[in-house]
Amino acid sequence: MTSQMMVDLVPVDEDVLEDLLALAVAEAQPGEVMPPTSGESATEPRTTWTEPRKGAFREYHRRCRVNRHAPVHEVTWAIKARGRIVGAARLALADGDPEGREVGLWLGESYRGQGISGEVAYWAIAAARTMDAKRLVARTTASNPMARRSLERIGFELVDTGGELVGTIALP
Repeated sequence: MTSQMMVDLVPVDEDVLEDLLALAVAEAQPGEVMPPTSGESATEPRTTWTEPRKGAFREYHRRCRVNRHAPVHEVTWAIKARGRIVGAARLALADGDPEGREVGLWLGESYRGQGISGEVAYWAIAAARTMDAKRLVARTTASNPMARRSLERIGFELVDTGGELVGTIALP
């Protein structure tokens, strides 16, 4: 019998942000955890943490905070498991479609393969439903077999678009 891990999603306040950044620097590459910084190409390999990238990481998560007074198109949360920050999750409009949401997540390397991503995906499905979304989208690299298996297990229909896997699940 497998036990289900308790996973929480917590707002990324300033303290959590510094814990999240420390995890990212220690256990992930910039290209895995954030969009390109100003002047960087999306296809450029981003494997080294620099001070500008750390600053861009902070600003990205500050921009993506839930704000009752100014709605944002993308919201991020820190993922907490076993009392520690283990990664981040996001939910955003998918391709500008008000009926679609895109889920994204990253985990520190030492937390991968433990079922956390599946727990977060089920949370994202529930959250997208509360937003009246009709579909949920997830993207990953085609060379990531662990992510592929996780998305298939949850029920995403996957399409290989030439290096990128795009998964879609219809929401009732």
